[in-house]
Order: sequence, then structure tokens, then C-alpha cells
Amino acid sequence: MKMKIDRDNVWLLLPLTGFSIGTLYIGSNYGPVSAFIPFWASIFMLVTCLFVLAGFDKQVDEGQSDGTTTDRLNNQALLSSAGWITAYVVLAYFIGLIAAAVVYTFCSMYFFGGKKLPMSIGVSVALGLILFGLFEYVLEKELYEGVFIEGFA
Repeated sequence: MKMKIDRDNVWLLLPLTGFSIGTLYIGSNYGPVSAFIPFWASIFMLVTCLFVLAGFDKQVDEGQSDGTTTDRLNNQALLSSAGWITAYVVLAYFIGLIAAAVVYTFCSMYFFGGKKLPMSIGVSVALGLILFGLFEYVLEKELYEGVFIEGFA
């Protein structure tokens, strides 16, 4: 199997690869408990970027692509994903990490996943309770509560 570098996504993947290497380096200076999540998230991101750069994510040969509808859909999906991640970060800044995760999960399931309203609400609330219980009681760490909560407290 011949490896071919994906030149279409190189300008997106090179900064992401650099970011993952940077977070891996910075995370290695943390204590053993604090470094667990940054370390493995950085490893996963680095491997994924290298996987895409190497072109292993392609389902068809480059010569078979018509370059019209599929490429537009891929660009639209990429922009949509970036928008959702940005919305999550903005929400997390204002209302906190747990509440933002609940809202993000609900919107993803209900608006884009086509799930029914009770299921979307149930899973979102269950996720919020699990995250709260995990970080507050099991790990005994307080997560960022957002500008609104910290501003009023």
C-alpha cells in the first residue's frame, strides 16, 4: 500500500498536529493525576491528525472523486463541526462546562440526531448529573462554572 500525503487538508492538519504536540509537551509537566486527560487527548489528536495526513481516511481513490457535491458536503460538514465546537466553548465560558455539555448534547441529539424530545432531555440531564457526580464527588475537583455563576457568587 502506497502512502500519499493528503494535500487538501494539510493547512488545517499541520496546525492541529502542532497544537497536539504542544499540549502533549505542556501536559507532561503536570502531576500524574492532572496529566492523564491532557496526555491521552493529545495522543489521540496527534494520531488522528497523522492518520488523516497519511491519507488513510479516504474511502475512494483520488482519481474517482468527481470533486463537486462530495467536496462541498465535506467542507460544509467541517464548517458545521467547527461552528458547533465554537458554540460549545462560548457556552462553557458563560454558563460553565457541565451546563454547556448538557445544552450541547441536547442540541446534537434533538436537532441533528433526530432523536425524540424526551430521550434528548433524558440523556442530556443524565450526562450532566454523571459529570457533576464524577468531578464533584469521585475526583473531588470543581469544574469551571462560567462567568455568570462566578460573577454572582
